Amino acid sequence: MRRQRQNTEIEEQNSRAWLTTFNDLVTLLMVFFVLIFTLGSIKTDKFKALQYGLQSGLGILKEGQMVSVSVKDMQPVSDMSHVGTQPGELQTKGRAESADSLEVQALQYLESELGIQVTHMRQGVRLSFEDQVLFDFGKAAINPEGFSFLDKIATAIKKVTYAVRVEGHTDNVSIHTKRFPSNWELSIARAVSVVKHFAEVNQIDPKRLSAVGYGKLRPVAPNDTPSNRAQNRRVEIILKTEGKEENVE
Repeated sequence: MRRQRQNTEIEEQNSRAWLTTFNDLVTLLMVFFVLIFTLGSIKTDKFKALQYGLQSGLGILKEGQMVSVSVKDMQPVSDMSHVGTQPGELQTKGRAESADSLEVQALQYLESELGIQVTHMRQGVRLSFEDQVLFDFGKAAINPEGFSFLDKIATAIKKVTYAVRVEGHTDNVSIHTKRFPSNWELSIARAVSVVKHFAEVNQIDPKRLSAVGYGKLRPVAPNDTPSNRAQNRRVEIILKTEGKEENVE
């Protein structure tokens, strides 16, 4: 009888052993679905902003971005008279003026609220501001305060469809570090940082973007005082309202 009772207890324990495996399986499935739900609730914009901040701080440039690095010349010109123009020329100028008007409507608040200098040219609109808004001295990583500044500019840029060229400029104080052997490298790195933020965080089509570095070669003031040198350390954003980037001189 004692042997029979022991055998019965062992059989009952073996018959319930599958419940342990089943409970483990249900627990793992619950953890899996909770993990999927958590990953799906992460905001893409915040994640990309964090990723971009880490890449900028570490000096990592993501490969495969469809942005170009070029050197172009653009000089402001005065308004031309309608005298002597042909009807086709008047239509072309009318379209350009309409484009300028559209951009003024999209960008006019930047000049008053952010202190950005807006200059209208034949090829488009130039936005100019001192680099200290975005960068520490001798650095190419965007400051945390600079992200919201660029986001406001990007909001205006998204309202138009023209090419966007970002230019980096420095003063005549030479820099010589392992990462930036000269002012050329620093200016182009800053322009690329802005372009990357527009493309990766603000989701502006990379095909519209290009980056240029002029170093110390295009000052807007003599490099004879600290305030003048601060003016020369600047970032300029050119909105091209006429033609494609490679065809406008």
